[in-house]
This record gives sequence, structure tokens and C-alpha cells, in this order.
Amino acid sequence: MSKEDIHLERRGAVAVLTLDRPRRQNTFNDRMFESLERVTRELKAHLPRAIVITGAGDKAFCAGFDIQPDNPLSSGLIDAVDKKHQGPARELILYIRKLVDGFVALPVPIIAAINGLAYGGGAELSVRCDLRVMEPAAVICFSEVRLGLMPDWGGGAALAHLIGPSRAADMLLTARRVQAGEAINLGLVNPDQPAGRVP
Repeated sequence: MSKEDIHLERRGAVAVLTLDRPRRQNTFNDRMFESLERVTRELKAHLPRAIVITGAGDKAFCAGFDIQPDNPLSSGLIDAVDKKHQGPARELILYIRKLVDGFVALPVPIIAAINGLAYGGGAELSVRCDLRVMEPAAVICFSEVRLGLMPDWGGGAALAHLIGPSRAADMLLTARRVQAGEAINLGLVNPDQPAGRVP
């Protein structure tokens, strides 16, 4: 298994998934998406009682999609957007959405332990989980709008369901940073947990 991957650990009846690319803020590249698909199959074959997903290190839960030039998926997406080629961009978005949909559809509670930055797709992934706990210093930000994009991992609808359409529009259209205290007040994360760290 690659050092930069999604690691699955069974702790009794609980499965812990760790997004492990701390040097890149646990962003998703092509290998990480393949790992998400593999891990989802493993979990579906042997369901735990609950799943916790978190990020490696203490700085990021997940900063979404790796948009660096050395990520083939992001370079293809950026090229398609620049050239206004809707086909390749749509295919990539549908591929990512299918993987995320498959993961969050697993029939057990999924808890996002937000232990740092949750930006872009990382914010989307967290709001699509059943429950969220958050470190006091963690931040959620739907940063896609800064790139001229809107959420495409299913997070926009999930956010509106959680906190209402007006508050969701504020977060989605301004890309503002929401810290733990405000996230609790908004109903975005669960209040009765002291931190988002996995024990």
C-alpha cells in the first residue's frame, strides 16, 4: 500500500478511515479516489457498526481535490474548463460523484472527525456524512467558488439540508471560513463532542 493512501483500520466494531496525504493537506488525487473505491468495497463486504473518517496529521481533515499540475485528474479538469470542453469535465465530476455517493450510501453511521482544514471537497465529504465532530481549531470552507466552481461532490444539497438554504448559500457563495463555534451554532457539526480527534 502506498504511503499516500486511505488507510482502513478495524477497531472492534468500528472502522476508522484515515486520509493520509498530510504533506498535501490530505487532498484527493487519482490514487486516493481509487483507494476510496477499494475501501468502500471492503467495507461493504464486511460492514462495521460505524465508520469514522479523519485526516492524517493535525493540520487538515481534507482540503478537497488536489489541483496541482502533477495530478492527472486535476490537470485534465483545468484544461477542460479553460477550453470550455464540457464533456471531459462532466465525466470527471460524475466519476467523483459516483465514488462519494457509494461511500456515503454504506448502511451504517458515518462520522466525520474534522481534525483540521476541511476545504472544498473535504467540506463536501464532511457534510455528506451522518455526523460531524470538529476540533476547536478546525475550519470548514466551501472554497470552490474561489476557482469559479460550485460543489460537485453532492455537498451543496447536503449543506442546505443541514443548515437551511439561506445559510448554505451564504457559505457556498462567499467561501468564508467557518470555525467550530459557529459550525455548532449553525447545526453543521454535533455539539456534544469535545473534539474531532479519533481516540
